[in-house]
Formats: sequence, structure tokens, C-alpha cells
Amino acid sequence: MGRLFWKLFLILWLAQICTVVGVGAVFWFKHRSETAAVIEEHHPMDGALLDMAAVLLRQEGPASLLQQLEGMKSRGRDYLYILDDQGHELLGRAAPGQDLFNHRPSREVSLADGTHYRLVLLPPGPPPVMSGMPGGPAGPGGPGHGGPEAPGPIPLIPVIAALLASLLFGAILARYLSKPIHLMSDAFQSVAKGDMDVNLAGKMGGRRDELADLGRDFDSLAKRLKQLIIGQRRLFHDVSHELRSPLARLNAAIDLARQQPDQLETWLGRIERESGRMDTLVGEVLALARLDAEGAQHPPERLPLDFVLEELIPDAEFEAQANDCSIVLLQSDMAEVMMQPELLSRALENVIRNAIHHTSKGSAVTLAVRRTETEVIVEVSDCGPGVPEHELETIFEPFFRSEHNSQPGGYGLGLAMAQRIVHTHQGRIRASNLPQGGLCVSITLPLAAAGA
Repeated sequence: MGRLFWKLFLILWLAQICTVVGVGAVFWFKHRSETAAVIEEHHPMDGALLDMAAVLLRQEGPASLLQQLEGMKSRGRDYLYILDDQGHELLGRAAPGQDLFNHRPSREVSLADGTHYRLVLLPPGPPPVMSGMPGGPAGPGGPGHGGPEAPGPIPLIPVIAALLASLLFGAILARYLSKPIHLMSDAFQSVAKGDMDVNLAGKMGGRRDELADLGRDFDSLAKRLKQLIIGQRRLFHDVSHELRSPLARLNAAIDLARQQPDQLETWLGRIERESGRMDTLVGEVLALARLDAEGAQHPPERLPLDFVLEELIPDAEFEAQANDCSIVLLQSDMAEVMMQPELLSRALENVIRNAIHHTSKGSAVTLAVRRTETEVIVEVSDCGPGVPEHELETIFEPFFRSEHNSQPGGYGLGLAMAQRIVHTHQGRIRASNLPQGGLCVSITLPLAAAGA
């Protein structure tokens, strides 16, 4: 058990002990006050009854008074006590506590023979069982014998039972609260060691509270970290693989330049081209790596999608003319989205440039913007050869190049960057082959909420 368990346990147990003691004290004091009120309550006829009993005792003696009491109803016999000098009750009843007698109406009677008696009238009602007196209906302290008495000591057995029950309940509750925190601590240690498959939500069982939600959020975080780590490792592997070829050609060109000084200009041109390719590759890799940082630095804004397209389409038309094709805007519905304009513009630009690069000469790249009740869909279609069905998902992976791609240049990072940007905007991106030929890339983004 960790320190948190014992802290929770002690806090809960002390709280329950205070509750038990507080409630018990309230009822004990209430009973004490009610008993005291009954003890001090005097009836108008109490004095007359005591005076009659005193006269009878003084004139005819104790035997006559006892005979009269025996003939009376049990009510009178039960509540009129006759005590001698030694404190013995003449009818043999167990006398209540002295404090009770001190608060009740009484008479002192002295007989001619020198004996002294005290008459005490108690209030009606069954007395509570006192310590030192036999309890129960049959005993002298049971119903039918004596008036109400002062409350006895606090009952230990119920108090101890309540404390043991609170001890067990406190331990269970402390365990219930501290267990998920210990599981989270173990999960953090596992992630620190590189094990991302923690499944914290599964270890918490069927809990349906904030701690279970926190466990599921932690699993999502660990899953995301695992994806990022795997993506970084794959990126490093792909970058090293892509750099190996131009570096090898660069070294070969340097060796040939040394061996053939008369063709130095040819080999210098080759070196320049390879270094340019490496510079382009490094630039694309850095752009891919900066996406997360740029997304954190620039909060999203509520803007119409036309804000991005108005600047993007003219640049795309200029590049399309250089590749002997054109850009056609089929449909453009008005739609506002929460966006980071620079990032979203880069994603759309990469998709459109990819379509321009692969479309047939003299054809058109079409762009359509359609709006639904909750989303806006941007579709970019080309008239190229398309992509094999089994490659429709993998074309968004970094450095992927289709086996049917005969176009030179490119490192397969454009669509990968577009996918990451779209996911940052809580959207989706997918590719599909058109029936008439060509590839259609659709980007789906959620509409900005009202008042956002």
C-alpha cells in the first residue's frame, strides 16, 4: 500500500469516527436533557399526595402506609418511594440514583420512636436501565418499577461495532480511490521505459468515472506517442535511404572528376544537380517536421474557404500552364471553417500540384467545393493514370512512390504533409480512382460552429 492509500484511509476513517461520535453525542445529550426535563417536571397534585402519605405515616405508622400502598393501583405504588435512615426502600424496590431523588418532590417524616423516613414521588414512565441495576422487564429496573432515570454511560459495543464498520468502509473506499492512481503511476513508468502498450483503461475494469476517463485519455496519448515515435523512426530510415543514393552519386562524380580532369565541367554539373536534390529533400523533410510546431504557434481562425482558394488558384493556374494543362473550378459553395490559413493552403497546394504533375498533357485538373450540413468537401481530380487500388492508402505515407509512377522528381512528401495538416484540422483525406480514369483526392473538413 502506498502513502496515498494511507492518507485517504486515515482521512476517511477519521471523518467517519467524528460522524459516529458526533451523532452519538447529540442523541446522548438529547436523551439526557429530555430525562432531566421529565425529572424536574412537577405535577400540581404531587405535593398533596406527599402530604397525605406523610400524615398517614406519622399517625398510623409504616405498616398502615404500606397496607394502603398495597391496596392502591400499581401506578401509585410504582412512583412513591419510602426510604428509611439506611436508604432502604420499605417495599424492597431498588432505589434509583440519589441525583434523581434530589430533583423530585419529597417529604421528611420523623416518628415518635425516633425513626426517620423520606417520602419521594417519582415521575411516571418506565425507567431506563441503570448501571449497577438489573435490567429487563422482570428486574426491578424494568418497566413498572421506578420513574425515568439519568442516562447511563455510552454503550461501548455499538460504538465499537460502528468504528469497525467505518474502518472496513474506509479501507475499501481508500483502495477504490488509490488503485487507479497506482495504475497510472505504473503506466507512466512503462511509457518512460518505451512500452506504449499500457492499456490503462482495461486495467481499471468497469469504472465509469473521471478516473476511468483519464485512463482512456492516457491510452490515447500513449497510442499517439507510439505513432509519432514509429513515424519518426520510419522518417529517419526513409531519409537516410533517400540521402544514400544522391550521396553515392555525388561521391562517384567527385572520383570521376579527379580521374578525368578534362571533363571537370560535366562532373561539376552532376555534383550540382545531386546537391540540389539533397537540398530539396532536406527542405521537404524540415517542412514536414515543422508542421507540429507551426500548428501550435498559430491558433485556428474562423475564415471562409474562399480566403485560401483566392490566392491558391492563380498560382496553380500558372504552374498548370507550364505543364500544358489547366485548372477548372467546377463548384465553390460558401463555407467557413476553423483553419490555420498557411497550413491549410499548403495542404491544398500539395494536392493540386500532385494532380498537375500526374495529369495528362492538355487535360484539366478540376477543383470542386461542396458543402453539407456539418462538413465541407474539397475534391481535386486529375486525368492521369490513377493509382492501383492497393496503393490508395499508402500514397499518403512519407517517401512513398507508386510502382507505376513514371514521372521524374519528387520524394513522396507532399501528400504526407497534406494528410498531417488535414488531421490537425480535425478532417479527413482520402484518394479514389475515377471511373473514367484519373485520381480524385477529397479533403473533408468540419464546418465552424456557430459563434466560434
